[in-house]
Amino acid sequence: AIEACHLKQTNTELRQRLDEKFGFEGIIFASAKMQDVIDRIKRIAPTDATVLITGESGTGKEMIAQAIHQNSPRKSKRMKALNVRAVSETLVESELFGHVKGAFTDAASDRMGAFEYADGGTLFLDEVGDMPMSTQIKLLRVLEEHRITRVGDNKAVKVNVRLLSATNRPLEQMVDEGTFRNDLYYRLNIVTVHLPALRERPDDVIPLMDHFRKLFIKRHAKQPCNFTPTVTRRFYNYPWPGNIRQLRNFVETMVVLDTDGSLDIDDLPPELSLDGDFAAADSGQSTSGNVESASPVPANPMASFGSAASTGLPGVGDSALIGRSMDDIERWAIEETLKLTAGNREEAARILSIGARTLYRKLDKYKQEES
Repeated sequence: AIEACHLKQTNTELRQRLDEKFGFEGIIFASAKMQDVIDRIKRIAPTDATVLITGESGTGKEMIAQAIHQNSPRKSKRMKALNVRAVSETLVESELFGHVKGAFTDAASDRMGAFEYADGGTLFLDEVGDMPMSTQIKLLRVLEEHRITRVGDNKAVKVNVRLLSATNRPLEQMVDEGTFRNDLYYRLNIVTVHLPALRERPDDVIPLMDHFRKLFIKRHAKQPCNFTPTVTRRFYNYPWPGNIRQLRNFVETMVVLDTDGSLDIDDLPPELSLDGDFAAADSGQSTSGNVESASPVPANPMASFGSAASTGLPGVGDSALIGRSMDDIERWAIEETLKLTAGNREEAARILSIGARTLYRKLDKYKQEES
């Protein structure tokens, strides 16, 4: 039962209730780095500050933007997301500011841009580092004057928009190279939120994989299925070059293809197969390349647990349990697993491989002992 507890859950109040379309509703992040991010969001969201979100591709920058919007005074208004990289350079201005009929060859009618659409709400510009220099100048003017002019028109329209932007490119370096305007950079960078790569916060891997498992079981109407300990260790040790997006895709693939209710080695994608350097890392051998550069992973996942103050156990990892009674060890395992599941007793019982009634009986016993 103890071996099923893979990581610490230091603060169960950090649950982020986000829009389900991003797949993060109700998730609890366990790593200290994500706790810092969440604390920062809590301070930023109620304000009207312009925010720049940085981080590698796939780390969840749009999810963070959605969290900021949903916890802001503008949450009842629209949030418009626009990926600058996905728009042709000649159409970026039209997408942002709109156009009037006849402004260019394909402009068959008037069209509202992202700023007008998000008026009163939030505009999220993803991959802002890919914005053409000519558009950067116009965007800066809009941020300073709070007015937009549709392409092909002379009439200025007042807008009230909170701007959130994101990039995986080094904007400071681009400023030095002259490919990004320094005045726009400082206008966008009022407050920064940096999302660490998943390999830098392995404690979040297990909560994420379990969250996505539940999400895709429901979405695809699949029978209940669970990860085996071997697969859980494999996910924990993997460096995740594609970050959360890659993990999400892997879990969805495994759930969709599962036929026996057990998400085991045979369900793993090729990247997580038994061959190559990664297998050596999974078995505890030294490796080279990407795995070596990833965040260090404890040989025993239990080493990730913090002190269990409520049980009186004094240290961390296996050494903290030496000399303790089996009752103490069992209670520690139960309480840490409940932290992992945010108090979900049925899920905790499943992880611990005990009956729900048994878990309830033990919790009643602990309560009586404390009274």
